[in-house]
Amino acid sequence: MNFQNNRYTLKLADENDNDGIVSVFESGYFSGGLSVKYLRNPDPLFSFSADGDYHKIMVIRDNKYDKVVAVGGAVIRDEYVNGEIRKCGYLTGLKIHSDYQKKIRFIAKAYQFLYENISDCDYFYTTILDDNKNAIALLEKGHKNMPKYHYLGHYTTYCFHGGKNILELEKNNLTGFEDIVNTYFRRLSFTPVNYNYVGFGDKNFYCVRKGQEIIACCFLGNQQATKQYYMCSYGSIYKILSNMPTHILGYPSFPKPDSNINFGVISYLYVKNNNKRLCSDFLRSVAKQSDFSLLIWGGFENNPLCKAMNAMRTVKYGSRLYSVVWDSNPFNIENGEIIGVEAALL
Repeated sequence: MNFQNNRYTLKLADENDNDGIVSVFESGYFSGGLSVKYLRNPDPLFSFSADGDYHKIMVIRDNKYDKVVAVGGAVIRDEYVNGEIRKCGYLTGLKIHSDYQKKIRFIAKAYQFLYENISDCDYFYTTILDDNKNAIALLEKGHKNMPKYHYLGHYTTYCFHGGKNILELEKNNLTGFEDIVNTYFRRLSFTPVNYNYVGFGDKNFYCVRKGQEIIACCFLGNQQATKQYYMCSYGSIYKILSNMPTHILGYPSFPKPDSNINFGVISYLYVKNNNKRLCSDFLRSVAKQSDFSLLIWGGFENNPLCKAMNAMRTVKYGSRLYSVVWDSNPFNIENGEIIGVEAALL
């Protein structure tokens, strides 16, 4: 499908587009005090596929220079919604190469093209970083032929470490975990049904038991084979903090600029009764078992574990969570329902 006097082609991505997609990701970065590039090297299409059951990724090519200049799409997976299994699509956002910002004038048609190529999703949702003011203003305002972005609330990603041997952990004994999935995680909407997606990384399961009962557990995964965070630079207060021995105070050490961050990701975090002290002691004990510089976990604003995380020494950044709607009713939070989006798959 061609646009702007045949200058650009919009199509579903294939393996021949991988190098171009890499270039698009490397041209952009998270702005703000922490300037970070989010990458999916070395094979972006495999990285997308690792996060779900399948994906629909589209690219825009500049026909004049035969290069990929934008990429976006959806990763589709089975997730729990209101306690039932539903087909959900996580929109990855439309990333445009820095050289082509404001040059592509058919964004609405690109979104419609994506929707027409996905036929079986019950819900779509996405996150937008708080610092991405332009995208927030554009999508919340609404435009003709664009899907509606229905704001659900705030999502916080926590970066922490403070590793210390506090609790005795069991490793890779999942006995009892399926019961927790059925009684706890099933009630958290947008929690993936499959906890073994490749996108969770090479992972280990840690838990603490009281008798035979699991009272705290999580997976800790290394995603760096499919996803990377590249630290570009620091600004504002972080420029000062990055030169300080923050690990002495229990905060994660700040990675050096111009380097990949050695991170691990926490998923399926469960703490009985959302106990703050147990949560802190458990996560610090897990951190001590790892070789990562920092660990990452994310939670929606109504997740009670966020209160426990806020009591820990963390560096955090925020996003806005949206239900995305083309021609149906949006997902709404009802009866205090908790959202369980996993940061590992964003």
